[in-house]
Amino acid sequence: MNDTIARWAGLLLILFPLLSTSQGDVTNARVLAESNGGEHWFTKGGSFRGDHYSPLDQVNAGNVRELGLAWSTELPIPDGTPTTPIVVDGVIYIGGAYSKVVAMDASDGRIIWTYDPDMKSVFAVNPRLSWISRANRGVAVWDRRVFVATADCRLIGIDARTGEHQWTQQVCDNDQGYSISDSPYVGGGKVFIGNAGSESEENNRGYVTAHDPATGTEIWRFYIVPSHIEEENDTPALKMAAKTWTGNTLETVGGGGNAWNEMTYDAESNQLFFGTSGSARYDYPSRSPEGGDNLFLSSIVAVNADTGEYNWHYQTVTEDSWDYNATMNIVVADVRIEGEDRETVLIAPKNGFHYALDRHTGELLTAGKYAKVNWATGINMETGRPDYDPAAEYWNAEDGEKIYFWPNFWGAHSWNPMAFHPGLGLTYIPVIDLPSEIDNQGNSEDVVMITEIDGQPHAPGKLVAIDPASQGIRWSVDHPLPYNGGIMATGGNLVFQGNSEGEFVAYAADTGTKLWSVQTGSAINASPASHALDGTQYIVIPIGLAGGLQYRYPEMHATERKQGPIRMMAFALGADATLVTDVADYPPLPEQPDLDATAEEIAIGEELYSAACRSCHGGEATARFGGSVPDLRYANAKTHATWHAIVVGGSRAANGMPSIEIPVEESEAIRNYVLSKSEEIRAAQ
Repeated sequence: MNDTIARWAGLLLILFPLLSTSQGDVTNARVLAESNGGEHWFTKGGSFRGDHYSPLDQVNAGNVRELGLAWSTELPIPDGTPTTPIVVDGVIYIGGAYSKVVAMDASDGRIIWTYDPDMKSVFAVNPRLSWISRANRGVAVWDRRVFVATADCRLIGIDARTGEHQWTQQVCDNDQGYSISDSPYVGGGKVFIGNAGSESEENNRGYVTAHDPATGTEIWRFYIVPSHIEEENDTPALKMAAKTWTGNTLETVGGGGNAWNEMTYDAESNQLFFGTSGSARYDYPSRSPEGGDNLFLSSIVAVNADTGEYNWHYQTVTEDSWDYNATMNIVVADVRIEGEDRETVLIAPKNGFHYALDRHTGELLTAGKYAKVNWATGINMETGRPDYDPAAEYWNAEDGEKIYFWPNFWGAHSWNPMAFHPGLGLTYIPVIDLPSEIDNQGNSEDVVMITEIDGQPHAPGKLVAIDPASQGIRWSVDHPLPYNGGIMATGGNLVFQGNSEGEFVAYAADTGTKLWSVQTGSAINASPASHALDGTQYIVIPIGLAGGLQYRYPEMHATERKQGPIRMMAFALGADATLVTDVADYPPLPEQPDLDATAEEIAIGEELYSAACRSCHGGEATARFGGSVPDLRYANAKTHATWHAIVVGGSRAANGMPSIEIPVEESEAIRNYVLSKSEEIRAAQ
């Protein structure tokens, strides 16, 4: 009897290899042994180096023109995925909006399983999590499990083979201003997770935790900023940091400093590297009136991965007043600097400078500009501190004067990861080259779209290749739109990037020459990955407008591409699957009430809309059509009839539409503004 069962079990494993209990069995030893082969894409950054680099060279600069579509699969994630796929043992794992998780057969795109943590039930309790839940940036895989985090602060372990829930741990508290948009990270037998919330005013202190992958139990916690309660600063790092704050910011709004984006675990030094954000109190003079560096804001921090003990830090902006987070992805790289081989970490934070730091001490080795910058003239190599430029000090502006500062509040580089090519020694950065406009009262336009400076063309988006040894820009490619996808470099002398116009492009890694491209039909914010299966190299890319910026700035993406499908696409040499790029047209407008408002009333409504509604429903009221956030221009007569119940009364809170504390008169002004945008469509049709 037992022999019969064993024979059937063996036959099942032959016929259905994905049923193997070892599926997703990622370990330290395996990542270290197999990353150089390129068969798998183990972590968000590809390997423990976090460099978004594949050593595979079957697809190379000489034959990339032969790249064709192998397969394409619609993803059951309504608002897209702005992340990098994980590929292990022939299975692709991807996460996205609402923290939904999908496992796919890497050979043909067949969906194996899906997991839904049911974020919509959370909206009934906390509808204000609706926005950040749509910006979720993916998953991690370790020890036969897939890990995902949710906006309501859950860290979840899932069976990698079946998609079945195994455990949940509550790792932060929404009532204290915390939330999570990022994926977990793995290494050294642990799961690491940070949180968002630096802009909340609920006494928020950012922190990073490490967890047991089998149970989710917390192993250690590292607080990024000190507490205003002296006894709570119970480590040497917190005691040191507490001396760098003055005033009452820690007590009244909390320090912030949250680690909300891509971390890197280094197995060789057993360190975890993460970047930190700013504070809810943006401007430094009011945040720390008697001086101090406000540690560990806007910093790269290295801790012992086993214990969470502080090793070192480097602060990128010591007197940050521009929200220049240093939470961008960190690359472990060996770089030859001034004739000496140095073990470094590389980062290109929001502030427009690219840094190389000593991996073991945090010593600044090199720094240079990768975008237009006017808040600092440079970085002092002796002190490691910025040389500030008064041109961007908006708090010193005259009354009524508007200041443009570069980069903007959202940064010259955001969550879309950069890549590093170890053979060429170059870093590739997806750049947003735009300013913010602000006056001395803090009234601002977060991002100003500029395509010309002093009569000369200016590209708002770029792909920049920079040499970390010299910080010289080797080459640069202009993009007509900002907020393009993350980067992947390969051993085939290639750099891949998707862009806001829906193109997926391969460039020569050494020169920037455009070698191949395909129009996918959707704007791309995500990052590619590469893997090998049965001797074939595949390039995989999620497409479809995604991430938080799709709601605030959807007008910056090509109009026909922002409503394109949400798909996973796989490319291989000689593949010839049919590429469908059809984009659904906007439908006719529904029956709507007549617009009965003056131009002045509409203008007031536009101002109110920009303040209260734009972050979710988009500038010009142009939300991504077909997504879960309604395009208000297409609101029907019934929606207009119940408008105030929705906006003021919160009747759709369970759908993620929170009530807004404004008078009905202001709600009516917003409704009239939205209806005026409908009238523009009607006139055009």
